[in-house]
Amino acid sequence: MHILSRVRSAASAALFATVSAAFAPTAHAQAMQYTDFGSIQLLEAGWSQDTMAVTHSAPLVNPSGCPVTNAGYATDPADAGHNLFHTVALAAFLNRKEVALLISGCVYSKPKIISVRMR
Repeated sequence: MHILSRVRSAASAALFATVSAAFAPTAHAQAMQYTDFGSIQLLEAGWSQDTMAVTHSAPLVNPSGCPVTNAGYATDPADAGHNLFHTVALAAFLNRKEVALLISGCVYSKPKIISVRMR
């Protein structure tokens, strides 16, 4: 009976490890970080895409290790909320409000904006 208990325990542990791995957050979900609040220094729209580049006064954050680190951040035209990000960034720029940008992943080799928080 003692051996049967150990087999059951080992099987339970293996099943738990398999299920845990299947539901563990991906590296993409973990690589997410807000910038400090700061002012938007530059906005650039275009380059034949519905995108915006944003240069920010706070130190650059790059949780995904994107290769371009000297040209700010960018929005991804494939993201459903990118037009709202543009609107909030423009409103902050025009009204001299501070923003914190939530960064996750890369787009155009720059850290990608996935949210804009204005105060």
